[in-house]
Amino acid sequence: MLIAYNETELKSALKSIDTFVPRRSEGRTKKHTERFAIAHMLSALLGKTHLSYPLEIIQRERPDFVLKANGLEIGIEHTECVPQNEAHKTALRDKVDAPVVHFISHHQPGESKKHAKELIEEIKVNDSGFGWTGDSAEREWSDAMFHFVKGKIETFAKEGFETFEYNWLLMYDNWSLPAFDRKKAAQFLLSKLRESDSFGIFSSVFIITGDLICEFTDTGIVQHELNNLWK
Repeated sequence: MLIAYNETELKSALKSIDTFVPRRSEGRTKKHTERFAIAHMLSALLGKTHLSYPLEIIQRERPDFVLKANGLEIGIEHTECVPQNEAHKTALRDKVDAPVVHFISHHQPGESKKHAKELIEEIKVNDSGFGWTGDSAEREWSDAMFHFVKGKIETFAKEGFETFEYNWLLMYDNWSLPAFDRKKAAQFLLSKLRESDSFGIFSSVFIITGDLICEFTDTGIVQHELNNLWK
């Protein structure tokens, strides 16, 4: 995918990557979100100790990427965190007579898949639902992110998944929620990751959320600001 021998070369290589992610109704694929996520993670880590040179990123399967940095190999698995029914509704909104403004819907991690007819009815009704109170949005976010971490831990254990000395999980957060306290939500998630020994599988979990990339390790949380090289 790219090779760089210093930070200047990496920055230039990243700028050349097409990070455009089409709308769900316009042909978005897994490759679009993978490319967006890895490019933004690397750009946020420019100048930090995570990266050393020469550096190479290889795009592949199981895991989705391998980062080779000055002789060290790191496997990077990616996932998009989005409710499957909301993703389907997003695509359907462009095809039906939908309200211009719509309310955010509640979703449960691992919820059952709904038929298109049912989702179209929900789009037209546009029910505001019962909203969020207290720290329920922060807790819902941590529950949702943890659900996807657990799913990738299960994938990690399957035959044919190659592991490396270090293994990272890169998550692209598209979970549907109103504005929430990301710092508080991240602390809820960190507790879940520690209690479940998730760091015994993934040494680092990176989540692209809002204008931040939150890095979770057994020692705590580091927030990296997005570094948009593609303006």
